[in-house]
Amino acid sequence: MRVALDFSNAAMTVMALPSGEALLDVTTGIEPPWLDSMKQYGAEIVEQWGGVVRINSHPIDEPAVLSRMRPRSEWGDSRYYREWATPQGLNDVMALVLAREPGTIGSIAMARHVSAGAICEREVDAARLLIPHLQRAMAISRMLDLKSVVAATFQSALDTLAAAVVLVDADLRIVHANKAAETMLAAGDPIRSKGGMLETPRPAAAAALRLAVRQAADNEAAIGRRGFGIPAPRADGSPCVLHVLPLQHGAIRSGLKPSAAAAVFVAPATSPIAAPSQALAALFDLTAMEARLFSHIATGMTLSESARELGIGLTTARTHLLHLFAKTDTHRQADLVRLAASLAA
Repeated sequence: MRVALDFSNAAMTVMALPSGEALLDVTTGIEPPWLDSMKQYGAEIVEQWGGVVRINSHPIDEPAVLSRMRPRSEWGDSRYYREWATPQGLNDVMALVLAREPGTIGSIAMARHVSAGAICEREVDAARLLIPHLQRAMAISRMLDLKSVVAATFQSALDTLAAAVVLVDADLRIVHANKAAETMLAAGDPIRSKGGMLETPRPAAAAALRLAVRQAADNEAAIGRRGFGIPAPRADGSPCVLHVLPLQHGAIRSGLKPSAAAAVFVAPATSPIAAPSQALAALFDLTAMEARLFSHIATGMTLSESARELGIGLTTARTHLLHLFAKTDTHRQADLVRLAASLAA
């Protein structure tokens, strides 16, 4: 990725905030002397990005380009920039957030050499496409004992996990469930089995899960953010999310039952669930205008009222509505209202 996007170096880091201490650091393209000295600049790196509040408020699905977030005049004279970046000819950074929790942040940061020119839309657009895949891999890898998966088949390794995992076919028929998942299925909380099919009680989550698994089976490369962080709170209100891992290709395919199309992981949510309209926009990959139209319809507005509020023609609004129906697997505006209500409940 670093080479393809023309960056000089890259670091995958789990960093403590606000100290900037690297709890985990894997790098490429950084010579040993510079790598050793980089550790002393943790606090300066945090400040370079505008501090903890600025870092935590950046949209998790958008690449962060340093020169676009803050004027160079605000960080170009920092000790880190003067002593570490400038001597190596580095003049900008792009960072991708992989995970964000209270007190820590996981990211991939790539530094640009002055000879490569400015970071442009080509790099930002490519990174934006990669982010959901990287975040999904990070979220799922934290629940797996990767050494066990390598040493055994993926399916047998699942049975040793504390995390609940269900293997399903393209139609959500349960192929295999580990012990943790069997306990949840028996309780019907937050997942359940109905006629051998995996279900979640909330219609919005059920629709998002169904569409994500179907996408994983048909074309996993196009899955994007679908199936990542589907809200599935437990009956007592404690937040949980579902992550869908496509299984059609890759090394872990070995040893799986032929019908297994995806693995569904159940994990505690580490951050608050987004507002219903925001969550549904992410779950169903809505465009900005589709999300805005959905928000208006979810409040009970008619299509003509929504079009007027949005400043678009009724014909355009109908087109966006048809896209909404297709993406959410619904057929009526009332279905969209129920989707929003189910997620907010």
